[in-house]
Amino acid sequence: MKKTAMLAGAAFTLLTASVNAQTTTTDTVAQQQTVTTTSTETVSKDKYNNWSADTYKLQPMPEALTQEKIFPVLGQYNITDKDGNASTVSVSMDPSNKGTVWIEGLPQGRIKANLRKSPAVYKIPAQKLGDDPEAKDAKSIAEGVLVFDRDANTLNVCIGCTYNTENPSVAFDATAAQQEADAVAQEEAAKAKVAKKKTAAKKATPKVAKIVPVRYSGSKIIDQTAATSTTTTTEQH
Repeated sequence: MKKTAMLAGAAFTLLTASVNAQTTTTDTVAQQQTVTTTSTETVSKDKYNNWSADTYKLQPMPEALTQEKIFPVLGQYNITDKDGNASTVSVSMDPSNKGTVWIEGLPQGRIKANLRKSPAVYKIPAQKLGDDPEAKDAKSIAEGVLVFDRDANTLNVCIGCTYNTENPSVAFDATAAQQEADAVAQEEAAKAKVAKKKTAAKKATPKVAKIVPVRYSGSKIIDQTAATSTTTTTEQH
């Protein structure tokens, strides 16, 4: 009798444990399904509904890429020399070569310059000037440098400066310019002393002309009409 009661008790215990295990497993699966459903709904909401008007607003169309933007040196300038003399200088593109510009308005005449570093660093080659460069009496100039600083809106021209491939802007360094001026002054003083010691019997030696760099600087003239038109068009859009 006791044995039968013990077997019955053991069977009841096992049955209870099995029912509890099934209940726990069912609850766990249900919770996982709930979490999965909630997570799926959140991702779906973020993907399709959570957006910002500022993030997706249309940006204004960029302005047309004009020739002046590709070659910013083109235009007119108010130029001054070392003595403060002012003049209006224009820089225009050669009709047959986009890498060449013509500088007009300087005392030397119409000067050619060739693009060396984009967008606005040019080398002025040594050249003869005038309508007939081949003429015997044609005026000539030494090598030079032209640099347009787009940030400062300033044009710098040096005639008589050797083009430095590594650093073309060194032609406009204030210290270098002063050193050149001092060197020229010292050379002229030395020549004057030598001339006093010359005798009439001494043969004259050919003179070698010293190239003295000439520098010009000035600001670009902004076309107010074009600027106003561009602003108005932008506001309308």
